[in-house]
Amino acid sequence: MQSNSDRRSESHARTYSRAECVVFSKTKEGFGGLSNMASGFLLRVNGIRILTSEALYQACRFPHLPEVQQLIIGQSSPMTAKMKSKPYRKDSRPDWDRVRTKIMRWCLRVKLAQNWSNFSELLLETGDRPIVEQSRKDDFWGAKPVDEGTLVGMNVLGRLLMELREAIKSKERDTLLVVAPLVIPDFCLFGQPIGVLSGHVTSESETVNQSAAYPTRDDGVGRHVDQSSLFDGPAVREGVPADYVHANPNAVSIGKLKSYLTNKSTAPAWLGNIPEHWQYLPGRACFAEKKIPNRGLQEKTVLSLSYGRIVVKPSEKLHGLVPESFETYQIVDPGDIVIRPTDLQNDWNSLRFGFVKNRGIITSAYLCFRAKEQLLPEYTHLLLHTYDLMKVFYGLGSGLRQNLDWSDFKYLPCLVPPLDEQAAIVRFLDWANGRLERAIRAKRKVIALLNEQKQAIIHRAVTRGLDPAAPLKPSGVPWLGDIPRHWEVRRVKQVVRILRGKFTHRPRNDPSFYDGQYPFIQTGVVAQASKFITGYSQTLNEKGLAVSKMFPSGTLVMTIAANIGEVALLTFDACFPDSIVGFVPSKVVDRDYLYLVFKSMKPELLREAPVNTQGNLNVERIGAMAIPLPLRCEQEKIAKNIEEESSSFDTAISRLECEMKFLSEYRTRLIADVVTGKLDVREATRNLPDDVAAMEIADADAEDIDTAESEAEAVESES
Repeated sequence: MQSNSDRRSESHARTYSRAECVVFSKTKEGFGGLSNMASGFLLRVNGIRILTSEALYQACRFPHLPEVQQLIIGQSSPMTAKMKSKPYRKDSRPDWDRVRTKIMRWCLRVKLAQNWSNFSELLLETGDRPIVEQSRKDDFWGAKPVDEGTLVGMNVLGRLLMELREAIKSKERDTLLVVAPLVIPDFCLFGQPIGVLSGHVTSESETVNQSAAYPTRDDGVGRHVDQSSLFDGPAVREGVPADYVHANPNAVSIGKLKSYLTNKSTAPAWLGNIPEHWQYLPGRACFAEKKIPNRGLQEKTVLSLSYGRIVVKPSEKLHGLVPESFETYQIVDPGDIVIRPTDLQNDWNSLRFGFVKNRGIITSAYLCFRAKEQLLPEYTHLLLHTYDLMKVFYGLGSGLRQNLDWSDFKYLPCLVPPLDEQAAIVRFLDWANGRLERAIRAKRKVIALLNEQKQAIIHRAVTRGLDPAAPLKPSGVPWLGDIPRHWEVRRVKQVVRILRGKFTHRPRNDPSFYDGQYPFIQTGVVAQASKFITGYSQTLNEKGLAVSKMFPSGTLVMTIAANIGEVALLTFDACFPDSIVGFVPSKVVDRDYLYLVFKSMKPELLREAPVNTQGNLNVERIGAMAIPLPLRCEQEKIAKNIEEESSSFDTAISRLECEMKFLSEYRTRLIADVVTGKLDVREATRNLPDDVAAMEIADADAEDIDTAESEAEAVESES
């Protein structure tokens, strides 16, 4: 009597001509590396070293039996690993037959991501020919030979390999280097949920050992850790490789930095003790204010301070400023230090000091300093930048917007090492910052890839639903395309009540409107919320409430200026400015479903924003936009399904963000300790390679500059 699986194999069996296919069977043959039994394709999942994809696949049978998983993975050969699993197969996960193909597809993705060069090259060598695993017994994963030239079977493994081959051809490499966990119950290894896995990013993310004087984590910071999973301890490989250290006994490590031998006390307690041989001078002895107006439009290269860097501003981003207005700007030269002195009261996050590398013009609302002869310009910038990171300037300033001016810098206590030591400090921190920045960028890149995958899941669900077999119809809306036949298309204004935030007083940051009992939410808070707005840092008083708009808890809010199209759900009553709108859904639309639709609509919202108004949207434009509308019960199912599918992405992104925050905090601490004389870098700098500047200095990513809200734009428009 035939089993169900036998009958299914016959009904889905395919016939292959050996001459037209890539057929593999033994691992030592030409295409033997395609086999799950092939060695030389090392995997690492949750920090666990696994020799073959066969061992990983077999271990996935038993998430509820970690001791069996350990037995399987501990075998030195894939065949032994497979045989060790056989006595326990009656205890396989109950849904094994339903999920085994998904698990095999995932195992192959991991094999590709973590062995990209060898495995992708092997797959591409097969060209466009069918890939077939020849098997004497298994016509589910492979195909059985029926005569010398013919094989028959379902060949599921071969078809999965062909699917992966097409993905290599059509997708970006970086997309395939990130493998999300399967959305199935109990997807675990050794009792721990399997996390998002990544391929080899060590070339981008190598960084430096941490000194014992710095904060450490229990998950391995300061140790050599090979990581293929974003959940394996630190997500970068810390320290200098052992073989490099042996060949280079003087290899640089932050962990080897020492304190100065002799120190002396300084006047301000916040500086602490400084090296005995350093000078301690007022700001007026170290740098001078410089102000050269751009009379007669001598210079036309417009510069901007963004993310602590002075960048050349492209002409298309001048936002309507006409050339005549540039006569009010000031001329700056390479080596100058530019300071954004405004709005200390409300903005504690900006990097206020930039180092000029190109001659050009910049708003006269900024201060410009030039270092005197006892300080190198680069060190002067580094010193002021360090004070900025230490938040030294936030107790200074005057006026309504609490601005800085030259008087705040004249008597600023400045630390002055010898010139050669200043050069050593600058060089060492360039090196260390470059390595840390690359580690942060690598994480940021993975976050972007995870968000792309998450966005694709959302878009598919809110435009096609959960049933892939549902008949479709044209929606008549370009961004939607075809939608399920039983869905409707409605205008936003037909299914929600739209609230418009307001703040009628200018300037908006007038302190007389703040520090009351009413939470006040601006665009940055919405943009940073993962989904729910759960906290606030600003409040309005009764005077502020009178010029603003209160939204009730539960409102879905959207930014329509600055960070356009960002959405979040409000968990408390709060006031909003006119750069944010709120949506109160009617009975026909589920709030969580609408949130997902708006997330999917962001590209369309950006296209709707008119360029001539600096990209701002308005209530009328949003209200007229079309959205897909299934029945309420189906909306709720879609929202619940996406929440379940997205949870692993959210966990991975949260972990990466925490690691980025840790690295940023560590970098701040390192800079402060080196510049204020707590760590001696002279010997470490002597051991740096000669071309460190070319190798290690990390300039801003173009995408960072493109997406940055320029810290200059507000004051440039006023100057």
